[in-house]
Amino acid sequence: MAGIVWVELTEAEQDSFLAEWVLDGYESGRGRQDYGCALSAVQKVNPRCVYKTAWKVYDAWGVEAPPRQAPAAPPELITAMILCALLLNRPQLATVMLFCYSGLLRVREALHLRCGDVFVLPDSVTLCLGLTKRGMEQKVVLRHRHLVEWVTNFLRRFPMGTPLSPLFSISYSSVLRWVKKLASFFGAGDLNITTHSFRRSGASELSRQGIPLADILLFGRWLRERSARDYIRRGEVAVLRVRGLLQPGHQQRLHRWGALYGHIWFLFDVLHSGRSANPYLSRLDQVKFDLFERHVLQLIP
Repeated sequence: MAGIVWVELTEAEQDSFLAEWVLDGYESGRGRQDYGCALSAVQKVNPRCVYKTAWKVYDAWGVEAPPRQAPAAPPELITAMILCALLLNRPQLATVMLFCYSGLLRVREALHLRCGDVFVLPDSVTLCLGLTKRGMEQKVVLRHRHLVEWVTNFLRRFPMGTPLSPLFSISYSSVLRWVKKLASFFGAGDLNITTHSFRRSGASELSRQGIPLADILLFGRWLRERSARDYIRRGEVAVLRVRGLLQPGHQQRLHRWGALYGHIWFLFDVLHSGRSANPYLSRLDQVKFDLFERHVLQLIP
């Protein structure tokens, strides 16, 4: 390939060159993601070119070796898990999950937030991400009223430290362990929900609400429209399938938890303002969780 001058090639020749290059990457066992980034970069430099063959080869590579994607979950399950985490006296865990779902953050991005990265105004919360998957500093502006109220309530009870101190003091392994545990408590243990399910579910929900794809891509900080479009579309399908797998009793349970949202910080104060330890939370298992849930649901008429 030495001696080839790119600008002297026709569009068809460039397409053929790229297709062979992608095929060589597949046969050499290299990472597919890097080739997708490179194709997207070439496409942006030459927006009028199509490169149909190269993209077909790239898509075929994905069919042969599809990446494992975190399953998406319906919003009622995500909401119940977040509210439950708070009432189980895990306010940091609940807020991390909320940031990842509503702000489309990756969990590691949320866990790397420092107190100086968070700016709260009456109508918005701005998060400055110092560490992202792409290695670039980015910001996320959250304007949903309920989320602003949540962050305000969280910081009122747990004030931030110095600007350089971590906002959250929990580990990734702890978040993952609790995500699995909470999903299991709500009858969704077989769905293999992971920490990344919150970002993916949040993007799918925005799409379901009719938010334009371009706005979702910007909000979620995706660089490649092609992959993000497929990512979101598959997420929407996954949500429908998950709803079909949940038993009717589990669905009713999730909706009862969702109804607690407007009272959630009142309930948190009621449950955890006393000095004595809550007997339901010691060595929590399904039996103790069911008792705890019954107790919580009785607190609101």
